[in-house]
Amino acid sequence: MDYRSPTIVRRGFTLVELLVVIAIIGVLIALLLPAVQQAREAARRTQCINNLKQVGLAVHNFHDTFGELPPSRVQYEYLGWSALLLPFMEQGNLYDQIDMKKKYIDQTAAVQQTGISGYVCPSRHKSGDLTQVVQAINGANGAVWDYASVSGPSGDNSIIRQLRKEKGMLVVADGNKDKYRSQTDFASVTDGLTNTIMVGERHVQVQNLRDEKTGHDGPILSGWAYTTMRAAGPDYPLASNKRDDVDGVAHLVFGSFHPGTVNFVMGDGSVRPIQVNIDEINLGRLASCNDGQTLSADF
Repeated sequence: MDYRSPTIVRRGFTLVELLVVIAIIGVLIALLLPAVQQAREAARRTQCINNLKQVGLAVHNFHDTFGELPPSRVQYEYLGWSALLLPFMEQGNLYDQIDMKKKYIDQTAAVQQTGISGYVCPSRHKSGDLTQVVQAINGANGAVWDYASVSGPSGDNSIIRQLRKEKGMLVVADGNKDKYRSQTDFASVTDGLTNTIMVGERHVQVQNLRDEKTGHDGPILSGWAYTTMRAAGPDYPLASNKRDDVDGVAHLVFGSFHPGTVNFVMGDGSVRPIQVNIDEINLGRLASCNDGQTLSADF
């Protein structure tokens, strides 16, 4: 008898088979990656909406407490709505470190550089990111944010800083740092709280992130107009994308890193994503709280 061991045939992958498998895996990854990115952006968009809901709730609590809306700014170079809302956004400790009678530049470094997650859209910034290029009136580097009050339908300098007939819900205070009062309250919003945008995502071009001078991506508590307030209306449309120069007024308008929409909190505290291609006239009607021109709920 022949007791020799049987021949064992070993078979492995050929080079062609290995390349095919690698190609298939590459295709699957290519198909999966956009879905993962979309899921992440959806989560970031949801967080941004939740942040604005908290801002809207804080404004209502402020009004319930003081009987008026927070002013967009006390006066030039001084703090405004972003500081005044802190006690109503679980930031009482930070608020206690602020001196509202001091200019932003004279606040402590801790105040200037404290990140506030409720004021940051995760599609654009991380809480605690600091400015890298500094505007002279702001002094040192400060923590950046993503929201601004709606001053009204025009970004002309005389209008964005002062009270005009057609105005937004949050406008510059009457008086000065020693004695001031808001010029608006809920009764001022004659167009209706559900028909008026109050706070939204401010436009910052992606190439100007953390640059106060060219992109006006300024600190949270800054008293500089372009940092805390923006306009929306004819000649001041929503930015169509994160690189849009908006015909030279990029530093005055609203925009987001969410494709196709910009999130706004309405006067009633609800949050609405508004399409970037909304008609400029209709946008101006939403920005003004008292022009007598209202839109239907499906804008």
